[in-house]
Amino acid sequence: MDTTLTLYVGLLLALLGTAAYLIMRDLNAANRDREKNEADTGPLVLTHPLAGDQTPPEGFTERFDFRFRDTIFQSGLNIEPEVAFLLMLFSGLLIGGGLFVWRDDLAMGCFGFLLGFVAPWVYYVVSRQQRLNKIREQLPASMEMMSRAVRAGETLDQAVDAAGRTTEDPLGVEWRRAARHLELGLSVPAAMKSMTKRAPLMEMRILSTALNVQRRTGGNLGQTLERLAGVIRDRLSFQRSFKAATGSSRMATILIAMAGPFVFTYMMFFQPDYMGQFFVLPGGWALLAIASVLQIVGLTWVIGLLRNDY
Repeated sequence: MDTTLTLYVGLLLALLGTAAYLIMRDLNAANRDREKNEADTGPLVLTHPLAGDQTPPEGFTERFDFRFRDTIFQSGLNIEPEVAFLLMLFSGLLIGGGLFVWRDDLAMGCFGFLLGFVAPWVYYVVSRQQRLNKIREQLPASMEMMSRAVRAGETLDQAVDAAGRTTEDPLGVEWRRAARHLELGLSVPAAMKSMTKRAPLMEMRILSTALNVQRRTGGNLGQTLERLAGVIRDRLSFQRSFKAATGSSRMATILIAMAGPFVFTYMMFFQPDYMGQFFVLPGGWALLAIASVLQIVGLTWVIGLLRNDY
């Protein structure tokens, strides 16, 4: 590559990086102030405009934006969706531009941009899943504590507040936010619906339904919470047993499914001349498109087999 063009590309990447840093710094300023206020006074309900509290839009782009914001808020990373998207864009430009300068290959640069753009998204999804799994693990003990509080004579609102004060995050902050909702006059069904949207778990839906039914029909709330905690523990025990029994098969399936993308990535980095033939020979793009579609279908099928929603 020409030295002048290399300098121009490097300067462009430096400017893009500086611009992304300044934008992320400004967007995170309000978020840092919010975290400071939450540390002093608890979660501020009005400063958490979760996408899950809104009605899903109709258009494709609007629905994509809705799901993206929902994923970022549920991941618990304490960053704004705009900042998260800028990180994805900057990562793509950095890796794609670096590969383009290194290999002097436009196809390699496009591949690097796609890889860098998707990598932060994978991190967001994994962080969201880890947070939801931790909430699922914390829920039975928290419900048992609420059951003891109700049996000691406290109301449901007081039990929710006590759960928020004694439960560790991330479930603790959700209970505290639900307690703030109740303090502001929101009904129990509305507060639990909002909490379920922030933590979309089957166990949370079971708890929300039980509390709503108990609120309308009455009954022994302490006994209900204790039995629900036992049911959730049984569900978690079954899921652990299922994963342990199918662990080797699941790992082998995942390795087989990911072999294609890993080999393609390895060949693109270390044997670009060989892989570059797909981009210049007749039918190369068609073969890549067919392979990509089949790989996506296979990964989707494997993910469907590995899911356990019982």
